Amino acid sequence: MVNRQFDAIAELQNALSILFKNWVLVVPTAIASLVVAAVAIFLGVATFGAFSLGGLMGGFHAGAALGIAGSILLALFVMICAYLVAAAVVIAAAENIWHGQPADLAAGLSKALGMLGGLIVLLLVWLVVCILCVPLFLAAGLGLLILAVLGFLWMYALPAIVLGGESPFAALRTSYHLVRSNFSPSLTAFIAIVVVNIIGLIINHIFHFIPPLFLIASLVISGLTSAYAALVVVRFYDLLRGASHAAHSTGPTA
Repeated sequence: MVNRQFDAIAELQNALSILFKNWVLVVPTAIASLVVAAVAIFLGVATFGAFSLGGLMGGFHAGAALGIAGSILLALFVMICAYLVAAAVVIAAAENIWHGQPADLAAGLSKALGMLGGLIVLLLVWLVVCILCVPLFLAAGLGLLILAVLGFLWMYALPAIVLGGESPFAALRTSYHLVRSNFSPSLTAFIAIVVVNIIGLIINHIFHFIPPLFLIASLVISGLTSAYAALVVVRFYDLLRGASHAAHSTGPTA
């Protein structure tokens, strides 16, 4: 991978400007958040009902407990997949916008579902890494540091799958090589994404004290932060691979 020079700060500012002109990018993550909330509520009600029924029947059987545990794991998997598909949809739409085309969420959803197997494998890799980091986190607090480093090195893996059509492990290698060969702009982009997410968490916490607005604020903020992250990683992925000359000439759609 050849080191490519461009104004990283200007690209981050462009991503922010484009985001506020293309609010449709907020929709996929907002819908995913609603799906997650619905699944969580259903799971909570079902679990409470199962425990209540077990108490009325004089005991809680091991088979029922295993069934509930399995349901919780399945629900968590569905929740994460919902966010993963939403992220893939936003990445596909962000690519269109950077190349001067309107965002096409339907086409993005079709592409995301077509690559669902690869996305799930990428998710499983992350889950394994997270599980392996738990002992390190409990022992010396190193787990979060390792996850942050891997998140940085693998920041282009999702666009490599969605846009580049690569397999999950090939996408991880591509991301690693892009970051290693273009350390400074990649680090700038990664820090910007982290800062925007921290700001989003702070704003979300403020709205937590205003219950009527909390749900709406959560949906909008999660959508904005994920859309900004998608715009940034897609732009830098294209620029670092030298695949965005058309975007330079046509400019993004307003």
